[in-house]
Amino acid sequence: MNRYDIIEDYVYQLLEKECFGNKKKQAYRHLLGVSELCIILARKEKLDNELAGIMGLLHDLTIYKDHSHFDHASRSAILAKNILEATQLFNEKEISIVEKAIKNHSNKKQHHDDYSELLKLCDVINSYLYEPNCILNPDQNKYLQLAKEKDYI
Repeated sequence: MNRYDIIEDYVYQLLEKECFGNKKKQAYRHLLGVSELCIILARKEKLDNELAGIMGLLHDLTIYKDHSHFDHASRSAILAKNILEATQLFNEKEISIVEKAIKNHSNKKQHHDDYSELLKLCDVINSYLYEPNCILNPDQNKYLQLAKEKDYI
């Protein structure tokens, strides 16, 4: 079993235990959708697609685990770090990349490292694809325009 599959199994188990009804459906759709976009676009951006997929799986996990959006980026970053460390399959640099991207993904006003920017982009694209009539704030709209310019959507 590869590392992505191990993290994916962990996410499935957590969602099955903590989520119900529409929230579970929303969690699967969003986390897996962002993860898949991260994998695809990481290849285009010449980033590690395995780490990108894993950060997509974990980026909003505390929203569904704790049923709260409050400070979810920071809380999900801490949870992601704990999960990756517990597997003993990731080195410190890999954990730092994933943790930082997750922590930064809600801050769309500021430009961060390549992995953080990828996660922000995929998060916005996923929301747009599943809710094309959603109202994006100006910072989110910036990422949507970037995705269109790069012919990602």
